[in-house]
Amino acid sequence: MLRSGNTYRVVAADLLRLHSDVEAALLSRDRGVLQKRPVRKVSLAGLRRLPPADLPPAPGDAGTAIGAALAVHVDRRNPRPVVGIARTCYLGPSYEDQALDLTPWPGLHQKTLGIETAEFLADQLAHGMIAGLFQGAVEAGPRALGNRSILASPLEPGVVERLNVTVKFREPFRPFAPVVPAERAAEFFTLGQPAPYMSMASGVTDLTRERVPAIVHANGTSRLQTVTRSQNPFMHAVLTAFGRRTGVPVLINTSLNVKGKPICGTPEMALGCLANSGLDALLLEGRWITK
Repeated sequence: MLRSGNTYRVVAADLLRLHSDVEAALLSRDRGVLQKRPVRKVSLAGLRRLPPADLPPAPGDAGTAIGAALAVHVDRRNPRPVVGIARTCYLGPSYEDQALDLTPWPGLHQKTLGIETAEFLADQLAHGMIAGLFQGAVEAGPRALGNRSILASPLEPGVVERLNVTVKFREPFRPFAPVVPAERAAEFFTLGQPAPYMSMASGVTDLTRERVPAIVHANGTSRLQTVTRSQNPFMHAVLTAFGRRTGVPVLINTSLNVKGKPICGTPEMALGCLANSGLDALLLEGRWITK
């Protein structure tokens, strides 16, 4: 039952408590089934406490379109193999070769970066900038996973408040998720398995509580994303370079949009987000755009 009170914080907390109670009941049932039929891995959507688990990048209703397309492909006995879908989330359109016209945004300025783009971005983040990242194909699913992201250093004092108030324009209590190289995840998180799609909550280590409390939620967990070099080479390079500079290869990763707006799927949307929010800069397909 929801408590009285009209603040977003109270409503969010009570809904989460209700969800957790339902989840616990479902998992209790599922554990009984698994004891009768032992399996090595569970594939699920929406629940989080049966590791090791394999969650798809789009576990909600929107993701059923992918399954529907695959079902038709199989039912029609199409001889062409299905490739490029398994264990990937970057399934949307890309704009890598599109010319960029800043005329509608006269206050924006751009420069083309060289081959050390990841090092450059890591350096800007280490110095406290909050930057949008627009590269490659749009992510499938509800999370920004390094191609349509806003990145920030969790080491910067007041970064959560700044992101909520001046960039995302949302309630100040809302947390942000971390992204970390998969090979360094165990230093900061206790999940014990890959989390490439930012779909699972994890406990944190003492090192995380000490060095990066900005990414620890009020309940002591983080909804992390782990990144491998093969999954997203550029994002992995940025994290590695940031770690060399700061000693902490962890960044805040949130979606490239503001409250009430969809994720920035096109360059024009990303430029509008930069121009009309507290973002410091935008890295758009190798071009560094500032105000």
